[in-house]
Amino acid sequence: MSTSGHNSQESNHFKGLTMAKNVKQGMIIDAALEVFREKGYANARMADIARRAGVSYGLVYHYFGSKEVLFEIIVESWWNDLYTMMDREINADSPTRDKLVNIIEFFLDTYGQKPNLMSIFVSEVCRSSVYHTEEGLSRFLKFFSLCEQIMLQGQESGFLSREVPPHHLTYIFYGAIETFITVMVLGKEPMTRKRQERAMNAILHVFTDGARAR
Repeated sequence: MSTSGHNSQESNHFKGLTMAKNVKQGMIIDAALEVFREKGYANARMADIARRAGVSYGLVYHYFGSKEVLFEIIVESWWNDLYTMMDREINADSPTRDKLVNIIEFFLDTYGQKPNLMSIFVSEVCRSSVYHTEEGLSRFLKFFSLCEQIMLQGQESGFLSREVPPHHLTYIFYGAIETFITVMVLGKEPMTRKRQERAMNAILHVFTDGARAR
């Protein structure tokens, strides 16, 4: 897994999920992640989540009101953490390669630290019709727009080729990350440090070799 320095950064990645108002809310959110992963959003019930959390059915409703609200809190927290990381990379005075590494590591760290969360992202957010709404699309487009800014920085610095439009570079880059994560999720493979390094190097090598300025 990650080094101690990285763990500090990872804790910031997930602050929206872990910083619940109290321990009970945190237990409910963790239980919801497990139930949504195992049963899928459509088949998950608040009663299942309450049972898994070891709390009363009424307490879950008291804190979150509905399954829809609970799911949205989890998903919105994920997106906000992602946007925060992207804004930080856009404004960082660092080489484009380092920024790409940090984006890849964010996704891989999420899988390593919160596999249930990443499973939900892959199965429900990316592929399920449940999340195929105008708001859901706008969240993806916001991420793509932020990523496109980094690709443009890479082109302006001479690191990435100008022959490919930055939005196409964004789709290719994200597609490589999502494909790898999807295979990991479907295979329920643990994220070891060695596997994470291999994945990061492979994605970065293939992408930059194809997109690097000549």
